[in-house]
Amino acid sequence: MTTTRGGHTYKFGWLVAFGGLTNAVNPRLINDLGNMLDTSGTVLGVMVAGWSLTVGVAAAAVRPWSWYVLLASQLFGLAWGGLYMTLVARDWEARVMVAVFSLTISVIFFAYFYRRRALFRARWRWQWLERSWPRFIGPETLSLVAAVAIGLVIEQLSAR
Repeated sequence: MTTTRGGHTYKFGWLVAFGGLTNAVNPRLINDLGNMLDTSGTVLGVMVAGWSLTVGVAAAAVRPWSWYVLLASQLFGLAWGGLYMTLVARDWEARVMVAVFSLTISVIFFAYFYRRRALFRARWRWQWLERSWPRFIGPETLSLVAAVAIGLVIEQLSAR
């Protein structure tokens, strides 16, 4: 388990990786959307499966590039919520529920992965955001043990 100096683990990150990878190979996702929306539903299902695969691989990789992918993928999550509200949701209650859920989950994912920037060894950061909400998106540092462990894993992967 990888832990940051602030005591934050990566348990949720591994859950995101597992969920993304399993959702990417879920045949019911594409089939159900295809049944509801015909050809456009199948295309949408393939897009969501691709997004899930991208998020799963990025969360499992724990590399600088994957940190950027995980942050940017939250925009697709919001767009998916908007498309679902437009194409699938039948009443205003369902639309409100999807809007709240999409926004909430995107904010949670963004805050979780942004806070673990040091774990991914990413350099880019929004200092104004860290100053505005230091408790949720504060700067994070990597513990020495985690840095050594990640360094050894990356070294082993590069040697192959």
